[in-house]
Amino acid sequence: PRGGKRALADTALRQCLPCGPGNRGSCFGPGICCGTELGCYLGTAETRRCACCTAETCTMDSACLDEGGEGAQEAAEEKNLTLLDGSAGDLLLKLMHLANRQQQQQGKHPLL
Repeated sequence: PRGGKRALADTALRQCLPCGPGNRGSCFGPGICCGTELGCYLGTAETRRCACCTAETCTMDSACLDEGGEGAQEAAEEKNLTLLDGSAGDLLLKLMHLANRQQQQQGKHPLL
């Protein structure tokens, strides 16, 4: 199920917008841009492209364009910065574990 232990693997299958300096990162959700060499940006100028992703894709959700509409309210309620049924802190922890796994596979020292 979404938000479960294996939900993070789902994000690798989605083609998300490039973001960050030199477009070297990828959007992970609204206001979240992460890259291997960059780390993660949360709610900064580098994350402006990462707006209103849906659970299935990282493209702009048209419901977000109608700020007075019902879709905009639902999108705002879902903006816990994760779309993984958890808090922003949980997402950061998952991203750190993912980064550690990638660094270990490349033979580098882990972050945590």
